[in-house]
Amino acid sequence: MERTRRDLLARTGATLAATGAVGAAGCLDFAAGDGPQGPEGTPETLSCGDDEFVRLSQPFEKEVAGTLVETAETTVELSAEGNSETYGQSLRLVLRNTGDEPATALGRHAYSVQRETAAGWLDVRGSTTGEAVELPRTEEAFGPTGAYSWSIDLDEEAIASAVPDLDLTVCPPLGPGTYRFVYWGIVDAPPLGAQFELIG
Repeated sequence: MERTRRDLLARTGATLAATGAVGAAGCLDFAAGDGPQGPEGTPETLSCGDDEFVRLSQPFEKEVAGTLVETAETTVELSAEGNSETYGQSLRLVLRNTGDEPATALGRHAYSVQRETAAGWLDVRGSTTGEAVELPRTEEAFGPTGAYSWSIDLDEEAIASAVPDLDLTVCPPLGPGTYRFVYWGIVDAPPLGAQFELIG
């Protein structure tokens, strides 16, 4: 009887130790998920291990003009709160028509979130369906004093879900490095871009 009780206690202790190890591993995995987990610095390119992932292509050919462009009719300006942002914090931007005449815009989702790589600037987002997708665009008047504003949390889920009704993901995960927000939706004007550093 004594041996059976001792065996039972030994087995129970082993089970609790194993459970504790799994629990600790789970905590470590959770802790490891805090902060940017992607490649650091300027990677050669952005690679995704998901065979169904198709990265968003760059929908503009002109060079990014910076934060201010002049069209034939007006002036449009993109402003950002800062040029260094912490992972998980909000990137806040405003696009304004600061002139006296209207422009034509392609809507508030006509933007790219790109990362600088040795292969060039690449969008961090892509489709998980195995097929290329395009961002929604609808021509609309962007009048004097008109504005679009964005507040995008700098994490994978928030960036991927910022465009409604489009199944996107961010791959690979975000990592510390140089990024830019590019609005390419002002018709007959070069795209505007705000560059920022993502830190841990």
